[in-house]
Parts: sequence; structure tokens; C-alpha cells
Amino acid sequence: MQTVLADRYVLEQEIARGAVGVVWRGHDRVTGESVAVKVLRAELRGETEIFESFRAEAGILRTIDHPGVVGVRDFIVTDTVCAVVLDLLEGLDLREHLRLHGPLPAAEAALRCASAAETLAAIHAAGYRHSDVKPGNLMLSGADAVKFIDFGIARAAASKTAPSHGTPEYIAPEVASGESASTGVDNYALGLVLYEALTGHSAYRGGSITDVVERHLTRIPVKPAAVDADLWRVVERLLALDPRARGDLNETAAELRRLAPRLSRLATAPIEPELRERDATATFDYEPVTPQSPELEAGVLGSLLTAESDGEDDRDARTRRAPLVLAAAGAVLVAVVAFWAFTVLFDPDAPEPDDVADPSEVAVTGTPAEDDSSEEPTETPGAESPTPEDPASSPQGPETDSATPGQNSDDMSESTGGGGDSTEGTPEGDLPGSDLIGSPMPGN
Repeated sequence: MQTVLADRYVLEQEIARGAVGVVWRGHDRVTGESVAVKVLRAELRGETEIFESFRAEAGILRTIDHPGVVGVRDFIVTDTVCAVVLDLLEGLDLREHLRLHGPLPAAEAALRCASAAETLAAIHAAGYRHSDVKPGNLMLSGADAVKFIDFGIARAAASKTAPSHGTPEYIAPEVASGESASTGVDNYALGLVLYEALTGHSAYRGGSITDVVERHLTRIPVKPAAVDADLWRVVERLLALDPRARGDLNETAAELRRLAPRLSRLATAPIEPELRERDATATFDYEPVTPQSPELEAGVLGSLLTAESDGEDDRDARTRRAPLVLAAAGAVLVAVVAFWAFTVLFDPDAPEPDDVADPSEVAVTGTPAEDDSSEEPTETPGAESPTPEDPASSPQGPETDSATPGQNSDDMSESTGGGGDSTEGTPEGDLPGSDLIGSPMPGN
């Protein structure tokens, strides 16, 4: 028996399932068109925050009229169901495409991410931040565009609170560290989407949630050899630790479109991510700090050379006094050399030249030729260097489950599994929303 919502929308086939809801292909009896119907899971109706987020999504989608955002048609709330009716978009989302076909050609990746940047700029201009930018929330549209399909955890742009939902692989460092959030979280996630589109792999996936969060704070992807240098500069700018350094999204889109014509139209094979330590200068303390200069050694000459004055007259005086300072310094140097020469020539206790040992000879021949007391060096237990196979030696950390108790980051995506090339989860997709950071949603 088919389910009909609001005596209008017939639910025909389930097409995606996630932590928050289920997406159905539906039929609109009034227009005769196919639609997508996203239904909140019944067991979550009592979760106030989740229900309100689901409810707010329809309002946000209605507010943002942009070709890069999926269109909303209706919102249904009854005693038994809560659902939002959307335009049905045929085809694959970016995550599914990468899992099935591998990386995008650099030119296509630049154009699709330019489309995403322009859409995000429009979302921010409308007064919102998306907060969950990732390949699974971007439907491929046409030859070079994308559409955002999930606004389940979108927030007002002015809000400083971080969302309770989200996918750990794409959260910004400031959110990971508990700092206040801004629209810059979308810039950061877009940088990771561009990286993933070029390589076919999520940059930070692997290990426990704690491992993933720590990597956002301390590491950044290394430029793959196959990626254009100018295009990589866009990636690095978007992934800046300081949200204010991530650039303007409209300018980012323009730069990506400018680069696209000269970029390769042939895709590379999937590229395994490699991470390096973030620059030591990167910090959340935005107040510039100038390191103090080391003080010069105290002394007559040091005092003369380091004396400073605030006025131009004093600076001129120092200029006129410079020859005198140098002459005094020369006199002191001559006196020291004369005293040293007198001591060496006339000191009766000074050793003869032949009595002085050659330090270079000691360095070469200092080991006795034979020493019966010498023994073979013993190995200290636990002192062995990590081998390449040792997970501890990897700059990225273990790609398998961490020994640290906690939820595995792979489980925190919309769904799990999907093969080695999957970047976010199983083929079931993640239209319905995202998981709670640090706690799996019911039924996921």
C-alpha cells in the first residue's frame, strides 16, 4: 500500500537513508511531476533540536532563490509526519561520482567548485551559513555546476554557535577546537571538497573522531605532484587556519574560472592523501606578536653602538659621532692584541709549540687500538625506530580504528562502508543530513 502525504504526494520508492531522515521519490498528484520527499524519522520527532533544524531547513530553502540550491516545494507537519518536498534531481552527487569514477579532471573540478563557491556566497549574502559542505551534499548539475541539496544544519550567518551536527572530516579547525563559528567554516569545507575532487580521497579520513579532529588542527594536505601549482594555492588559502585568511568566495570563484581553461581535462588516478604539520606561525591568537630582539652583550663598545635616541637631532649626532666610536673601538682592539702578544712571547710558563696536542689528531685516532674491556653494544628494549609499516610513523596517523576508545570517524558520516575508494560512506548517499559529532544518530 502506497503512502500519501497531505493527500497529494505519493511516496513511490526510497532513494536515500541517513541519520535524520529518509528521502523518497514521490509523485505530485496535482502537477503530475516527480518530486523528492525528505521525511524526518519518526523516532526523532521528540528531539527538539533536530525537529527544529528540520523545520528550519524548509524556511531557509524558501529564502534562498539561487540556481545552485535545490528548490523547495512544500513543507508538511502533522501529528504523525514531518516532511519537506523538494525538486527531484536526477544523477549522482559528487561523493557517489568520486566513488564510482575516481577524481574529476582538474578543469572540471575547478568549474564545479567555482559553482559551489558562488552558491555559498549567495547563501552568506542571504544571511546564512551552510555548515555541512561536503561531496555528499553536492549534486552534479550539467557539465560544470553543482547544486546544494541539504540544509539540515544551516545556521544564521551572525550566529557564533557551532552546529551540533556535522561530518568530522569536513569541520573547520575553529569548530574542532570549540571556538565560535563563522561563514568561514564553509570556505574551509569547500577547500576540502576541491581537494577531494582532484584526488578522489578525503584528506582527513581515518581513525577515531579524536584523530580526525586533531588532524584538522595540526596538519594540512601536501600538494600532490599532479595538481597545478596555482590551483593548489586556492586549496591552501581555503584551508587556512585563520578563518579571515580564507578569502572572499566570489573572488575564489572568479579565480577558479580563470584557471580552468588551462587546466587538464584528463582525470588522474586516485591519489592517497599525505599530510604535513601546519606552519609553526599558524595560531588562533590573531593579535600580532613581534618577537623581542636579543640584547647585545653589555660593554663600553656595546653601549656606544646600541645607544638610541627618539629625535632627528640625536640621530644626526650619532652620525657625527660614528668615526669617534670606530676609532675608540680600534684603539681597544689594538690594546687587546698587544697585551696578548706580550703574554705569549714573554710568559715563561707558556708551553712549547711541540707540546700542544693536535685536536684533529685526537678526533681521528682517539679510540684505542685494542681494548679487552670493550663489549658489543647492547640493544635497549623499545629503542627501535618505527618501520614504514608502523602506524605511528605515518604523518597522517593510522587509517584503521584507533586504540583510543570512541566512535570511529568513518561511522560518523551519513552511512558507512562502500569500498576502499569511498570518501564519505556507503552508496546510499547522505541527502537526509549528517550525524552528531561525537555521537552516532539513532539507527545509523
